[in-house]
Amino acid sequence: MKEYLRYFRFWFLALGIAALVWLVVFVGNRALDETTERTNTECTTTERVFDFGEALTEEEENRLREQIAEREEQTGADIVIVTLNESLEEYARSYDPYADYSEFTMIYADNFYDENKFGYNKPIGDGILLLDNLYREDDGKVYTWLCTTGKVEDRYSVGMIDSILDLFYEYVDSDPYRAYSEFIDRFYRDMTGNDSLEIPWYMAPFAAFIVTIIFAAVNLTSAKGRKTTNTRSYVNGGKPDIRRKEDIFLRKSVTSRTIETSSSSGGGHSGGGGGHHTSSGGHSHGGGGHSR
Repeated sequence: MKEYLRYFRFWFLALGIAALVWLVVFVGNRALDETTERTNTECTTTERVFDFGEALTEEEENRLREQIAEREEQTGADIVIVTLNESLEEYARSYDPYADYSEFTMIYADNFYDENKFGYNKPIGDGILLLDNLYREDDGKVYTWLCTTGKVEDRYSVGMIDSILDLFYEYVDSDPYRAYSEFIDRFYRDMTGNDSLEIPWYMAPFAAFIVTIIFAAVNLTSAKGRKTTNTRSYVNGGKPDIRRKEDIFLRKSVTSRTIETSSSSGGGHSGGGGGHHTSSGGHSHGGGGHSR
């Protein structure tokens, strides 16, 4: 019986690993499926994609709406996308006569969020709004603003805001749809802390099978190639003659240099609440902007 168990031990271990892989995938997918219920009943609209700048096709808008609906339940936060193609100078300076060009999109985004009472948990509550204005202002730049509110404001540091906007800017000029889709998924990962690959439940047995085959093949191959000799097999008298060899430390030389770093844009502090400010309506928001 012992010989039988010893002979098949690799296969037993392989089956155990397969079961573990399946369990990890199953539990992981169950965790990804966890959702929260939306409790804001005062939001003035169910729309989430406002393509006033006509950057997307109708089909792309619908696909983004479906993606947003799923990610909102998983993150417990409203996700809003707005595109424009118009100067915001007159609009922004009606609220703040001294507003800088870089603040135009911030003022519009904050007001748009407040006026529509977005927020997953309550009016002007947990959520994020990405505003991309395609219009080139008089200073020659195109501006984008990310507005964070509630728990999203608490979660997002200045560095995280810069990072998600960098990702958006990587694709926005060549493929706007991909830019918005990548933004939504990155927001989901940032809020949930889940960076793992989502594996459909029906792929779990297949993944376990592949891991089992690889494990068995590696171990069976190594078992066939075990050593039949040792360090004394070909030594006369069974005693090796070891000649002494030393490394002598002579001196050391240390070179140092200073690595300069640049601060992140967007204001705020390095923890949560990056870019914290108060909107013209008196509500707390975080956020940051980029230009191109």
